[in-house]
This record gives sequence, C-alpha cells and structure tokens, in this order.
Amino acid sequence: MKTMTPHHGVTEKVCSLPGAGRALLEKLPGKKTFNVTAIRTRAGIVNVLLGVALASHLVQPESSAVLYLSVFLLLDMLVAASSGLRPLSPTGIIASLLASRMKFVPTPHLPKRFAWSMGATLALILVILSLTGSADTWVSLVLVIFFALAWLDAVMGFCMGCWIYSRLFDCQSCRLD
Repeated sequence: MKTMTPHHGVTEKVCSLPGAGRALLEKLPGKKTFNVTAIRTRAGIVNVLLGVALASHLVQPESSAVLYLSVFLLLDMLVAASSGLRPLSPTGIIASLLASRMKFVPTPHLPKRFAWSMGATLALILVILSLTGSADTWVSLVLVIFFALAWLDAVMGFCMGCWIYSRLFDCQSCRLD
C-alpha cells in the first residue's frame, strides 16, 4: 500500500489495489480523480434510463426495451470503467456537460471504476436474463436493485461500489464513514 504525506505531516494510505490488479487499474487512461458532481449527474441519467426500463417491463414484459437498454448500459459502464466519464461514455459526456459549470469536487478514480464494473455486471445479468427469456420476476428484481443503487448514488451520494471497494482494499482515502 502506498502512503502519502499531506501538508499537515500526517501519513495516510492511498487508495490502490494490491499486486497485479493495481498495475492494471492504475494504468487506465484518464485522471486519477473524477468529479463527484458529474458522477452523481451520470448516476441520475442512468437512474432515469433504468426507471424507463422498469416501467416498460412492468407494463409490457414481452417488449425488447429492457434488452436494448441493458446492452447500452453494459457498453456504457464498461467504457466508463476503462476510460472514465469522457471521451467515450455517452452518459458520462452528457453528465460532464451538465456539471461543467458546477464546482469540481474530486474523488478517487479506482473506487468509481470498481463501481462501474459492478454496474456492467448488473447490465450483463439483465442482458442474459432478457436473451434467455427468464422469468419476469428475475428481470424485475435485477432492475429494481440496479435502479436502487443508481438512486442511492445520484440522490443520496452513497456509492455502494465505492463502499465495497473501500472494505475490500482498505482504501483509507475513499472511506465513506
């Protein structure tokens, strides 16, 4: 674990992964911090998209809306996890533009990349459930979980993926409590 010494002479652990995982994730393109305002705006956009998918699924379960939206979110989450909010993530670009006039509030990049990987996993589960014609209950359950996690990040400012990351990798600089 790397350490850093802030201006006050206090040493704290810096957010990083152990071993080979760290080398891979820390070499990803983009800045080492992201703008929390843009991230929460992006979570709001994702939340609206998931709300539309959930409503569509509840009204017309045989519709392909969940499949199309899930594929879009899977690609968007993978792009954001690998390259950050810009230049390739459509929701990241829109969120960055919407948040461009607001104050930049930095947050470590690794927990966010981890959280977006979790989002990609949920989107992949939705794609698989949609393609296999699984029970509507399972699709609804995954949509509700995904919706709730995006809502927590957008509205409450609590990123479950970041919280899990901080516990798994003992990230002192990204602790949420």
